Amino acid sequence: MKKRTILLLLGLLLMASASFAANPGAANTNVFSPTLTISATIQDAVNLNLSTGTTAGINHCAVAGTNPAYTMNFGTVDALGVNTGNCNVFAPTTGGQTPAVYYTDYTLTPQWAGLTATSAASITAWAAALETGVAVQVPTTTDQSTTAGLTVSTWQTLGTASGSATTVVSGTALSAAGADGTALTRFLALSVSPTATAAAGGGTAVSTTVTFTMTIK
Repeated sequence: MKKRTILLLLGLLLMASASFAANPGAANTNVFSPTLTISATIQDAVNLNLSTGTTAGINHCAVAGTNPAYTMNFGTVDALGVNTGNCNVFAPTTGGQTPAVYYTDYTLTPQWAGLTATSAASITAWAAALETGVAVQVPTTTDQSTTAGLTVSTWQTLGTASGSATTVVSGTALSAAGADGTALTRFLALSVSPTATAAAGGGTAVSTTVTFTMTIK
């Protein structure tokens, strides 16, 4: 019985010692400074927001939805430019032979962190092909941000696959001072040729998805 009592006392002493060691505190002072080590993993990040354009003097097709899925509706259109659509229209050069072009401005706001944009940076876009005679287009001049010079003939069709995407913002614009987080105005159009067909007695709805890709290098 005596031997068991001694072992029990030794066990209690060891437990008390461990308890005190886990919380040392500071004796005979009013200052104590524990430390906490924190850690994290920092990664590079990119983001691209789309929004409705703000160019003065023209109508704006609204950009609806939230990042990353947006929508835009050009309204009712035709190859002669009779319908005004929801935005703006350039009448065909020769009615019945050349297309009408319905267009709007919109804004792209690039954002990045941990990266430095260079001349190799870009924002590209492509859209799956629509029906015959209908195409999604952008101005032929890269980084064009005003309506100056825009006519029915100053548009090019977007690439129709990711491997043939069209540049809409170049590295020159992205690497400029203040480009990070600044809204950039760009233009988008729907070209409607006389070869585009409509259902008898009504309209034919068409749609495609424009995919933007921002690369910061």
